[in-house]
Amino acid sequence: MKIFLLLASLSITQVLGDIFLSRGMKDFVGFDSSDPTIILYLITYVLTNHWILLGLGILIISLSLYLTAISKLDLSYVLPIHASSYVLNGIFAWAILGEDVTGMRWVSTFIISCGALCVGLSDSSTADSVQHNNLKSRNLPLFFLPFSLTISKTWLAIMISSVSDASGDLLLAVGMKKIGEIERVTLPEVKKMIIKIITSPLIISGIACQGIAFFSFISVLSWTDISFARPATALTYIISMLGAKLILKENIQRQKLWGIILIGLGVFIHR
Repeated sequence: MKIFLLLASLSITQVLGDIFLSRGMKDFVGFDSSDPTIILYLITYVLTNHWILLGLGILIISLSLYLTAISKLDLSYVLPIHASSYVLNGIFAWAILGEDVTGMRWVSTFIISCGALCVGLSDSSTADSVQHNNLKSRNLPLFFLPFSLTISKTWLAIMISSVSDASGDLLLAVGMKKIGEIERVTLPEVKKMIIKIITSPLIISGIACQGIAFFSFISVLSWTDISFARPATALTYIISMLGAKLILKENIQRQKLWGIILIGLGVFIHR
């Protein structure tokens, strides 16, 4: 029950934070990558917009819940369950922001969430044992890819966000595994845990990577809908699963693999 409440709170705070960020970026005049001063303008805008500040505050709460979750559970379990919030994201975007969520977008979001659910169910026993034990974009050339393939500005920013976010997830997971769980919820123990977190090079590097992911993501929100952008970042989960297998040596079961394939399919057909 505690695990369920933790993950449910994590998903809800993530969705609410994203919704408020999207609402704030609706008023942003646009992201012109040819202007070298746009980053400073974006940072100033982020630090002065009340919607974005509210979203950031909620996302900080979500981050603390996330760090708690990955200190108790496998990264390959937490991330896909977290991804199931995409359906809630679409509902909130439609109900609160008034976004036009197309039928294809609902289908792809549902497929992504089904994939997330498959991955999560494949490791439900792990969670129980741990609990028991404790603007329409122009095309940009990618010359480093074969045949000079092109990719839209939106998808390029989403790829940067996803790779950075996945790298941050892995660094945070390794850092929190090294730090371990808090033994007793007392003020001295909490202070000790906070000091360990803010002085860990792995945690600091992970947060830096997620900072890059954050600015890439909110840049996307200045020209596209949250109901499109957030499910598209499910690429993060595919990259993170690979990292969980190769770096964290976590077990990727067959059911989990099928879940990852569904997530990939949902991203592929996402519009």
